[in-house]
Amino acid sequence: MIWKFSGRAGAAVGLAICLTAFQAWGQQPPATEQPSARPVESPAIPQTAGLPTPAAYPLELFGLLARPAALRGPLTLTPSIAVSEEYNDNIFQDNKRREYDFITTFTPSLMLVVNRPSYQASAGYSFGADIYARESQFDNALDRQNFVASGLYRAAPGLTLTGSDAFALNRNTDLTALQSSSVGRQESWSNTVSAGAAWQVTARNDLTLGASYSVLRFLGTGASTNTGTSGGTSRSTGVDSDTYGFQSSFGHAFTPRLHGTVGYNFTYINLTQNQEDSKTHSPSVGLSYQFTPTLTGAVSGGPAITEAGSKTFISPSGSTSLTQVLQFGSVGVQYNRAVSVAGGFGGTNDTQTASATLTVTTLRPGLVAVFSPAYIESSSVDNRQGSTQVDVKTVTLSLGVTYQVARFTTLFAGYSFLHQRTGSVAAAQHDVDQNRVRFGLQFGYPINFD
Repeated sequence: MIWKFSGRAGAAVGLAICLTAFQAWGQQPPATEQPSARPVESPAIPQTAGLPTPAAYPLELFGLLARPAALRGPLTLTPSIAVSEEYNDNIFQDNKRREYDFITTFTPSLMLVVNRPSYQASAGYSFGADIYARESQFDNALDRQNFVASGLYRAAPGLTLTGSDAFALNRNTDLTALQSSSVGRQESWSNTVSAGAAWQVTARNDLTLGASYSVLRFLGTGASTNTGTSGGTSRSTGVDSDTYGFQSSFGHAFTPRLHGTVGYNFTYINLTQNQEDSKTHSPSVGLSYQFTPTLTGAVSGGPAITEAGSKTFISPSGSTSLTQVLQFGSVGVQYNRAVSVAGGFGGTNDTQTASATLTVTTLRPGLVAVFSPAYIESSSVDNRQGSTQVDVKTVTLSLGVTYQVARFTTLFAGYSFLHQRTGSVAAAQHDVDQNRVRFGLQFGYPINFD
């Protein structure tokens, strides 16, 4: 099971919070420290554009989100195997065809971490072999796959290069789309590749550049889905999409606490099924302020100028976030508004995301918990798109817990909730209510190389 929320602003803040908090489950936990409020440290592998949030990863790859604790060597390879049990009350992700099932999953995985003074990198792959108690025709040795990788290279004093890749294959279509929207049970996969550079130009001025490419594909034919307002049903297939992005920002530190930015982002969306491609230009200005050593806020915004076919649309875009480091972990709230696709619904949409992330890391050695609710709303920038009109609202909630009971053994549990509604004007009607509960045991042995 993957549990996730979406929104690029939420991704940046949520990942930054959790990267600093998690321990690699394959390492011996360090001695207990007295919890104390302290500023967020720079993560070993910082956020790069397009990388999913921590909640987007399967529980088996949680270790990838951590800076390895007290590595004995510069390279650590950790093979592992996990067995888990899941209850899913809507395996088709369709309220018109609601069926429950119990799913037993065996998950081999492999994690590689490189830790050098001038560069760090991590990569991990896992796949799940699912056995269904009721719907045995869905048994599959490769029912779900995940690959994540990220790296950092300090090319010169003040210049840092980053890169990342995130791949997911699943038959729950909300788990492959960054926007968490579902078009039912259908095999789909997504991959996001990104690269960035951060340059400290002077003591007060900095420049960041980034580029990303996201691909979303739907294979075969999906489950029955109500289409249009006539009440009929059809065998639906999600809309494939390719999204190209460029991000740039120039920042200036007015004071040690106050930092300002001016930026420009560009997004090109390529769609199938006779949907129009689009280009979006998003200039922005922003400020971030450190209210206390443990509380930081940021806000940025500007217009999103979208060209779709022969038409031009202007909509607001921007993001805001507030991050607080606590004695037992950290909490962050985020809001983001931008132009994007809506998962398998496709389209060029005005997407708004409000989300929060609570991490608990210091209550007990070896225990990590993440709670992340989100609300996502996507609607077509052109309200006269007719047969391709998009109007979807989604609420997600996820809770994940891992506990290292021994050096090589970890218990994990997770809960996710999906509530999706499509508006009356939407070309594709697809409502979903789904609860998923999962718990399991993982065994992994870290191999250190000098």
